[in-house]
Amino acid sequence: MKYYNHICRQLARDAGHLGGVPLWLAFRCLPSLLLCALLLLLSTAPARAMLEEGSGEPDINGVESGQLLLLDQAGGSVTPALMHASKVHFDISGMIATASVEQSFRNDTDRALEGVYAFPLPDNAAVRYLEMVIGERRIVGKVREKAVAKKIYQAAKKAGKKASLVEQQRPNLFTNRIANIGPGEEITVRMEYVQEVSFDTGTFSLRFPMTIMPRYMPGEPVSRPGDPEDVEALMLAVNPYLGWAVPTDQVSDADAISPLLHPSPGSERTPLNPIEITAQLDMGMPLANVESPYHDIALARRAGVYDIRLASGVSEMDRDFVLSWRVVIGATPAAALFTQEVGGEHFGLLMVVPPTPDRAPAPVIPREIVFVVDTSGSMGGVSIEQARASVSRALQQLRPEDYFNIIEFNSVHRALYRQPMPATRHHVQGALDFVRKLHASGGTEMLSALQAALARPRRAADEFREQALLRQVIFITDGAVGNEAALFEEISARLGSSRLFTVGIGSAPNSWFMRKAAQAGRGTHTHIGDLNEVGRKMSELFDQLAHPASVNLSIDWPGLVEAWPQRVPDLYQGQPLLVAVNFGTASPRGEVMISGEINAQVWSVRLQLGSGADPATTTGHRGVASLWARHKIAGLLDEKLAGRDEAAVRADVLPVALQHQLLSPYTSFVAVEEVVSRPQGEALDSKPVLNTRPRGQRPQGYAYPRTATTGPAKAWFGGLLLFLGLMLRVLRQGEVDHVPVNQS
Repeated sequence: MKYYNHICRQLARDAGHLGGVPLWLAFRCLPSLLLCALLLLLSTAPARAMLEEGSGEPDINGVESGQLLLLDQAGGSVTPALMHASKVHFDISGMIATASVEQSFRNDTDRALEGVYAFPLPDNAAVRYLEMVIGERRIVGKVREKAVAKKIYQAAKKAGKKASLVEQQRPNLFTNRIANIGPGEEITVRMEYVQEVSFDTGTFSLRFPMTIMPRYMPGEPVSRPGDPEDVEALMLAVNPYLGWAVPTDQVSDADAISPLLHPSPGSERTPLNPIEITAQLDMGMPLANVESPYHDIALARRAGVYDIRLASGVSEMDRDFVLSWRVVIGATPAAALFTQEVGGEHFGLLMVVPPTPDRAPAPVIPREIVFVVDTSGSMGGVSIEQARASVSRALQQLRPEDYFNIIEFNSVHRALYRQPMPATRHHVQGALDFVRKLHASGGTEMLSALQAALARPRRAADEFREQALLRQVIFITDGAVGNEAALFEEISARLGSSRLFTVGIGSAPNSWFMRKAAQAGRGTHTHIGDLNEVGRKMSELFDQLAHPASVNLSIDWPGLVEAWPQRVPDLYQGQPLLVAVNFGTASPRGEVMISGEINAQVWSVRLQLGSGADPATTTGHRGVASLWARHKIAGLLDEKLAGRDEAAVRADVLPVALQHQLLSPYTSFVAVEEVVSRPQGEALDSKPVLNTRPRGQRPQGYAYPRTATTGPAKAWFGGLLLFLGLMLRVLRQGEVDHVPVNQS
């Protein structure tokens, strides 16, 4: 104890000699701490480099739309390849669009590289062709079973041959690996897909995604299993997609769906990832207008066919491209059938627009509306403004007989009221004040919020109600999550008699999740990409909610056919019915009758096939067969949500995907050039190209490349700032006089 007191007195005396505790910390303790931090920084850097080199795991954080990652397997580093140009051209005929996408890159290093190229596409796209052009060589991909394609790629990569492996990670996200790209070589990636044109409340449209919103990956990190004897397989299994995230127990492929972003935002004048967009639009009927809500376009018309291009020539890939058009009043057909013959089989795509009921509207049914609002960090920036405006607009459209509640969620969820409350002026005003204070932060724990929204509360007043409340859940989010399958299962299991409507927010939302969640919830999907669209689109949504749906839909085909979806869904006002059909080897003939009910009023539409067919029945449409196969694959995959064994689903999907040469969760494109281009023994490096941050989104630091400050360097700079802060405080203090005062 005496020794302890002696030390304390010595320290106090030393501090007194230096002029106080701040000076003592600055001149006695801080230099030692800074020296330790410097030694730590110098000692950990070589150890970290040795670890990365020995493990073969690159320190890379991901890709976004149109990014080529070049991975250095020798040094474990990642640098971007130079993306020269991106182009996309759409051929639109009727309800079918064929898209050709081309993106060119160049290896500006002095060594052979392996590239990883990640790109988003529409979630309803049927990807049916891909080729790699390297110099004067053209490599066409073929669809193989996924495991077989991966083995072919690994063997070619090891042998020094140029090869590509294209896989589907999500219906709207694909990755392409390119092996043995020589120094100074230019690579052009060309692909083709077909998709259906969307139609809603009289407007035709198509959407082309150009960047990927960083997703939230719930769950605990897990290590990916691998066979230590198979080095090539292990190399491909450890962070094979260069993502910023690691697999978790809830998102097993988190590394494959977490591409990187440019730290700085792009611009139209100096785009980081420029793209050229053109289209040819031939609807076969007069159009009232053609527009793109998020890009300026130039139009040229000749003989009823529109040629479309970007007004500025190129644009930044920081938001989805949307093209929309309307036909003149009365020109939209009530039904249309597009057909194609491939391999001796006849395929068709049927579109039917239910009529508007001509009798008085149904009695007003009181509703219970639950608004679920995403306030996670990915909603920062313009997205949270759009979400606040959307909910505020919806609250003002509630009726006095309605009940409502609001649930906001990020890392946790909270409800405005303990149970839905009547839409009185007092409650609505309280809700508007609540919405005005919403801000974006935290994670995206969507599952618990969905469970709370779909749980139906019991109220004593419900027992005395003559008519049960119509329960509608409006889910407002950007869909930036990685555990989509678990959310779909939860919706299907807990929906009951409720209906789920999704509102996609932002310049690049996860449209696949939004559409499939609405499908599982027997509702509709609305996308709001600009603050100016909030009023119009929320009004259109509430019009759909207020009008009766078209129910009991049935299709009477003239013979035995295979149609998808097999269960015809209910339709809300303005929604069309789209059904893909395989007529078999016999040419389709006879009459198709479509019928249903709206507000207890029966309606029906008839179409003639074969000789004497209706003008609305057209033949020779390219892509119809691919769309039928895409519909069938999607329908089979949905059976997993109903509890069907995945092995059985896979056994049914594989033959369809292989026959029609389509990408799927169980098939991949693989292309191999037989010429050896990398000598045996020469190292194969890899490096990345970054993608543009979605327009209007707040910076997401976790999705940036790890080329910034390291942990030890941060400790060093932190100590330096602390030293400067102490010095500033000392300089601002008054001078201390240590000369004894003369007492005489």
